[in-house]
Amino acid sequence: MALPVQRLNEKLEGEMEFKRKKYSVPFALPGDLVQFRILRKGRKSKFQVMHIERAEHPPEEIITSLEPGCEHAGICGGCRARHLDYDFQWKWKSRPIAERMKQDFELEPELLPAPEKEHFRNRMDYAVDGTSIGLRPPQDFETVLPLSQCPVLRYPGEEILAKCAELIHRFPEVGWKRETLSGWLKYVTLRIGLSGVVVLTTSGETEAGKEFLTELNSWIENRNRNSEFEISVVETVTEPGQELSCTPGGHPLLGKPEYTERLAGVEFSVPYDSFFQPNPVAFTGLFQRILENTQEILDPLLSQMSSVPVKLVDLYCGAGVLSSVLVERWPTISSVVGYEFVESAVTEASRRFANKGIQTSFQAVDLNKPEADLALNSNLIIADPPRAGISPRLCKLIAEARPAPYMLYISCNPETQLRDLDILKVSYRPVQAVLADCFPYTGHMEQAILLERIS
Repeated sequence: MALPVQRLNEKLEGEMEFKRKKYSVPFALPGDLVQFRILRKGRKSKFQVMHIERAEHPPEEIITSLEPGCEHAGICGGCRARHLDYDFQWKWKSRPIAERMKQDFELEPELLPAPEKEHFRNRMDYAVDGTSIGLRPPQDFETVLPLSQCPVLRYPGEEILAKCAELIHRFPEVGWKRETLSGWLKYVTLRIGLSGVVVLTTSGETEAGKEFLTELNSWIENRNRNSEFEISVVETVTEPGQELSCTPGGHPLLGKPEYTERLAGVEFSVPYDSFFQPNPVAFTGLFQRILENTQEILDPLLSQMSSVPVKLVDLYCGAGVLSSVLVERWPTISSVVGYEFVESAVTEASRRFANKGIQTSFQAVDLNKPEADLALNSNLIIADPPRAGISPRLCKLIAEARPAPYMLYISCNPETQLRDLDILKVSYRPVQAVLADCFPYTGHMEQAILLERIS
């Protein structure tokens, strides 16, 4: 079957309609003809693109890129919009959220384009299949596309990736074979900040990877001696059928099981398996801008101008990174309470605050099912939930309890953020917003909003 693409959607993908159902087609533009098929297995169906016949010219309102900047553009699933001009793609994907903010809350967010268009990501997870190491094509989890470059990754990530690819070809028995569930090396995760760590996710068969490890460690040790950039190596093991990378429980083969990163002027030691903002430079711009734009509100609230002890509640606190930044900015914050799903992150947050001289309580809590008496009373609540957003139950709890005069809500999914604001609006209204492109060449964005309690 073949149908034309009708529009470019907010995900920067072509959109077509078949039997009253919309389908998203990566790398396609309006006017392109898409050959596809629907694969059915029981009640489930899978949309599969077979071929895209390009239109002679895209519509006038769509500006394409003359230099995609990567030889894998249009094939690799890591970037979805290198075929589009950057300024165009940023305006296109930010417009729907900005319009909804204005329509629903009479507030226009400030728009921050990406400060860096290449070499901005501090983490990439590359799959290994046989002698191939790379990323998967869109909508195809079974295939690993070999990569000769990956320009979104920070320096010296591409150099490390190239070395791993060279060693996988030199020792072909090392790579994990997904058809037979055999081999040793399943994923290579690169985490690059002020220092770096190479995380090898393996099947645990140490003999199979012996020569690979000897060569890799020797190359990294030599590089470390001749560079100020320190690289560590960690191995973590998963079961044969598990498609997971960079899992907890790993052990260092070289150096330390962590790397150093900087966010908003503060340095952090990040465990190899912990979450950290994938684009620290862009996120720093977002965070600093929302703090600058709300300075007249937050300074009296959190500074020495306050006559009462200053308390901060950090929801979805992770390892306490954002609350650490706020404490550095406002040393008069005397108490931090953090809630997080992951026990290891809570432990790391407690360790991070151990020598700050302020009262802290970081707790592992199921925020999808918070208790009604969850302690939320504070001067400021900060929330940075995963893409699913704040859980409906927690949203309702905040809306009913009205526990803080202000709430700073940061989201990597503005769609779910707007859903949550609809619940919170009975008690809180947005007063400042900044929408930033922390994820160039994708449909994703990050938005920071300061909410004020309604009198």
